[in-house]
Parts: sequence; C-alpha cells; structure tokens
Amino acid sequence: MALGGFKMMNFLDMYERALKGPVMSEKDFELKVFIPRIRDVVKKYGIRYDREHPLPVDDGAADILFEAAVDFMCQTGVYCMDTNRLMQFTREEILRAIKEGPRVCHVGEGKDAGVIGTRKPDDPKIPWLQVGSGIIFSAEEYMTNLVEGYASIAEVNSINIPALGSIRGIRATVGTPAEFYATVRGLRIALEALRRAGRPGLPILNLHPTSASAVTTIAASAPQFGCRRTDGWMGSWQPEMKVNHEMLNIIAYLRAWGAIVIEETGPMLGGYAGGPEGFAVLCTAYLLAGQLVHRTDCHLNFPIHFKHVCSTTRDVLWGVSISIQAASRNIPIPCLWDPYCAAGPNTKMYFYETAAVLLAWVTSGAPGITQPHPAKAAKVDGITPMEAKFAVEMAMAATRFTRAKAHDLVIRLLEKYESQIETAPEGSRYPECYDPATGKPSEAYIRLYEEVKEELARMGIDFS
Repeated sequence: MALGGFKMMNFLDMYERALKGPVMSEKDFELKVFIPRIRDVVKKYGIRYDREHPLPVDDGAADILFEAAVDFMCQTGVYCMDTNRLMQFTREEILRAIKEGPRVCHVGEGKDAGVIGTRKPDDPKIPWLQVGSGIIFSAEEYMTNLVEGYASIAEVNSINIPALGSIRGIRATVGTPAEFYATVRGLRIALEALRRAGRPGLPILNLHPTSASAVTTIAASAPQFGCRRTDGWMGSWQPEMKVNHEMLNIIAYLRAWGAIVIEETGPMLGGYAGGPEGFAVLCTAYLLAGQLVHRTDCHLNFPIHFKHVCSTTRDVLWGVSISIQAASRNIPIPCLWDPYCAAGPNTKMYFYETAAVLLAWVTSGAPGITQPHPAKAAKVDGITPMEAKFAVEMAMAATRFTRAKAHDLVIRLLEKYESQIETAPEGSRYPECYDPATGKPSEAYIRLYEEVKEELARMGIDFS
C-alpha cells in the first residue's frame, strides 16, 4: 500500500513521496514510464479520435476516458525533478481525492464575490466567465486601461491581469529586484483599475503573472503589497506530469497561509502524450494530479497543440471536448478551461476560432471558461477588452445549444479558419486598435466586431 493509506493526506504527507518514491532519471520517466503507459491505456480502453466529429456527443466514451485517466495516474504517478523520484498513488487514493475535493471555490469580495461551481454536458447554466491573460504589457497606461476595460464588462466574474515587462525601464529579469518591483507594481495598477471601474472586489485569479521565481512570488504575496485572500494564485507544472521544488515551495507557502490555489496545467497534443487520444487522457489525468499533489481549490487547464501552440485545431477541439465531458460527469470540482487562438486581435479569424472553441467546450460542460488568448499569447501588448467582450457574449450564447446542435456550427467555423492555422494573422497591438489615452476601441475595430457578430447570427448563433 502507498504511504498514507486511506488517511487524507496533507501537503507534507504528499511531499514525503517525493523523498521516498522510486529513483529514476527524468529521461527514464519520460521514455520508460510516461510514454509507454499513456499508449497502453489508450489501447486498453479503445480510445479513438473521430476527425469528423470534433465535438463528441458520447457520454459512454467520456466515462471510459475517465477510467483510462485514473488507470494512467495509478501506473504513472508524478515525477519530482529535484529529488529524481516518482510520487505514486493508488486507485483508492485517487478516487478519495475526487470525493474529498472541493465542489465550489469562493472568490472575490463584496458585490463582486462569486462561486465557481460545476456544470454538466448540455447544461444551460452560464459558466463562470473569466477574461484577461498574463500576456506581457509594455506600458503601465495600457495595462490600466486594459484591466479597467475588463472590469467594465458587467457579466465578467473574474480576471487575469497582464504581466509588466519592465519597471522604470529596467527589464523584469527572473530572480532580480526588478522582478519583485514589477510584480508589486503590476498588482497595484490592477487594483486601482478595478476601483476606477467600480468593481474593487472583482477577483484576480492569476497572481502573480510578472513573477517567474518562487522567492519573488512569495515575497510579493504579503498583504502589505495589496494581495487579498479572495484572489487566486497559480500553481503550475512542468511538462508533462512533473513538479519541482520552486513550485512546491510556492504551494507550501500558499497552503500554510490559507490562500486560494488555482491549479494551472498545459497539456500538449503532439508532445509526450502523442496524438489526440493520449492528449485527451492527459487533459483528464491532470485534474486528478492537481487534487493529489497541489490540493488545489480550482483547476485551470490550457491545452494546446505542440506544433501550432493553439487550442483551436480540430484534434485539440476533440481531445479537450471529450476530456471536459469526462471531467464534468466524473470529477465534480471547479475548473476553468483556457483556450489559445492562433490569430491575434482585430482579425476575423480570432473571432471564428473563439466561437468554435467556446461552442465546443461550453456545451461539453466546462464549469468555467477564460477569454481565448489571441496570437498564441506570445505578442507583447497583444490583447484588448474587445476580445474579452466577445468571449463573454459567445460563451453565454453557447449555453443555448446542446452538443448535438452545436456540432455542425463548429464544423462550419472550422471551415472558415482551419486552413489558416499555420499562417494565422498576428493582428494588432493594443495601441494600434485602442486609444491609449481614452481606453476606447477604434471605429475600425468596432465595425469588424459588429460585422462578425452579424455573420455569426446569420449562422444561427443568438447573441440576444
């Protein structure tokens, strides 16, 4: 029996497994454990990608995927990169972690407080609506207007704030004082912008996007710098199924403080998991790993294609959709699903991608969605409130569909952008399509936005 038996583990109990588990090299974990075992469960459970149906509608197949993910976790475990040991878990422990996991996550303050819950496939309930991204911004003025713009969308439940690339002209290099000062400054800018928008209690769920080191994250999380217990901190992983002391130290600190931990995972199609089938298993297994290792309060899953670095290809849509269905039927814990688009702001392709991915994921039962990141989240200043507004409206419109009714629309949308994935337009930077002084979009971007909405309405998407 694994250490701990049926006793509910605390974080230190879990960490013991990183000290006492089987020793192996990272390469052996990848090549002799992870890859062969994910292939084995795909074959054992008969998981098959259906290219013609990127939005699957088979509840039985979703339940089988859940069983495959549990089996995979039992066989594979989690690798600790700093101790070179395998952290192992039994099936009983995995199922117990699901049973004892959170059913809701309370965030925010005052009238902006809310509860991230769960949904089922074909559920007409509106999912939790999160907007924003940790994309780097080059100017404080842009960042202020961006956050204020997010908060001014009445339906928004929570936000992610951008990262500051520098402070007083000094690059915020990892592990330096500049990183600390930029991290603190970024939070203060965001909080002031929320007050300007009249929503001071709106939760921020990606603290701290500017910081890439444990020491800075922990130091900047002190209450005197503006951090609120009702916000959320990201707990991330190394690809795939790996943890390190840097992140475990952050989690230990947050757990001891009683802060809200948002599990952040980025499973990749075309990486160690292989094709769509293994990718679907991995997407689901990460939800189990988050409960076992980080004891998370809520998950955030941003699945992407290894080659195309987006979530809107046909095979990623299928893998994530069936994973969401498996999770929403069998892992009733709060989860935000976070897409990446190939195209950037101020392009029709971005809106087509967003419409397709939100139709697929919302109807599959995603408890919460985040605004799809434009331009693969790689463009400095490459996001605006306009994309957030569309994501909110599109997610709400998607609740009027079932999976079966949404499927043909997803196919039609794929036909509009699928051939352009490799050559997707990067789009505009914030100051190119928004007035930095007023924080208002250009007339040209407004016209494009309205044109796309009218086009989608003619396809049968009701935005009323």
